[in-house]
Amino acid sequence: MQKLAQLRARTDGQLVELISARLDVGFSYARVLAAQDSQPQWGAVREFQQRAEDAWREAHRLLPALDGSAEIERSALARRAQVLREVLDQFAADAYPVKRAACF
Repeated sequence: MQKLAQLRARTDGQLVELISARLDVGFSYARVLAAQDSQPQWGAVREFQQRAEDAWREAHRLLPALDGSAEIERSALARRAQVLREVLDQFAADAYPVKRAACF
C-alpha cells in the first residue's frame, strides 16, 4: 500500500507541475496580448488569445484530477486559473467591445 501512496504522491506532483506550466504559458501569452495594445496586429492577437485560452482550458480541465493529497497546491492553482480567466475575459471585452445601437 505504501508503494501506491508514493506513486500517487509523485503523480500528483507531476500533475501540479503540468498545470502550473500550462498556466505559465497562458500568462505569457496574456502579457504579450497586453503589450500588443500599442500596435495591434489582429492576426497575431487572435492567435495569442487562442493559445492563452487553450492553456487555460487545459489547466482548468486537469485541476479536478488533483485529489485531497494536493489540496494546498490545488487551491493555489485554482486561484491562478481564476486570475488568468479574468485577464482573458477582460482582454476579450476590451478587444471586442459590444456595439450598441444609439437611441434618439
